[in-house]
Amino acid sequence: MTSIIQLTVFALILLSFALVVGVPVVFASPNGWTENKRFVFSGLSLWLLLVITIGIFNSFVV
Repeated sequence: MTSIIQLTVFALILLSFALVVGVPVVFASPNGWTENKRFVFSGLSLWLLLVITIGIFNSFVV
């Protein structure tokens, strides 16, 4: 169980880094928002899913 939590937290950290770098690039590029809107929303959805999953897993850890 501990290794699953560690892998989930590691995935959250990697995704957070990718979003911190990727979202400003999307907004700075010409027509970036209209072409990459799906990228931003899917990254945000996955990030929220990971946060909720980690919260649920933490409730089982003593």
